[in-house]
Amino acid sequence: MRILLVEDDARLGKATQELLEYEHCEVDWEQTGSDALQCFRHNDGQYDVVILDWMLPELSGIEVCRLLRGKYAFQGAILFVTAKSEEEDCVEALNAGADDYVIKPFRIKELMARINALSRRKNKPYIDKIYRHSGFELNIDNKTITLGNQQLTLRKKEFELFELLFVNLGNIMPRDVIFNKLWADKPETNIESLDSHIYGLRKKLKDTFPQIQIKLHKNIGYKMEITL
Repeated sequence: MRILLVEDDARLGKATQELLEYEHCEVDWEQTGSDALQCFRHNDGQYDVVILDWMLPELSGIEVCRLLRGKYAFQGAILFVTAKSEEEDCVEALNAGADDYVIKPFRIKELMARINALSRRKNKPYIDKIYRHSGFELNIDNKTITLGNQQLTLRKKEFELFELLFVNLGNIMPRDVIFNKLWADKPETNIESLDSHIYGLRKKLKDTFPQIQIKLHKNIGYKMEITL
């Protein structure tokens, strides 16, 4: 996996680069927003993930993010690593084009988990025919979720919604990202349809698999969690 790391703190940047390389990632590290864009252009934007610090010299992380998504049409994943933890800051990052964010200080295992989830989301918008996690098995062919002898069958759109949240388990999926993925072919549908499907899906899960919860993060999106 090829990563562009943009972090102005020399000590943290070097440590993060070394840890990511230890996890078998290829990492280019830059310390300013301008250098990051120059590096991005020099390498023809061939990155799987861009990790952005919020506060950067010359150009802020938000400005870099907007340029990557706009002018350079970057289709890879963008992950913010920031000390900012206020909800409105997280919303601003997502609205600028980020896919996810991690609050400092962080552990490398958490960072790698987020990176791997973003990579799956980019390269596998829909998961393999069988996907397993925490004892649960999701079967694409028959649109079922099973745990031991228990099984739940969902309608097509409910299953697609469950699938998207399940493959990104533990990560917040912005409402507009979910809606655009699942209702892109129906421009006449409004985003309230997503909330209605979430409500119905929660009800079915509560009756069969109460261990699976879909939590709302106000003004951001939804996150699926499994409690065993």
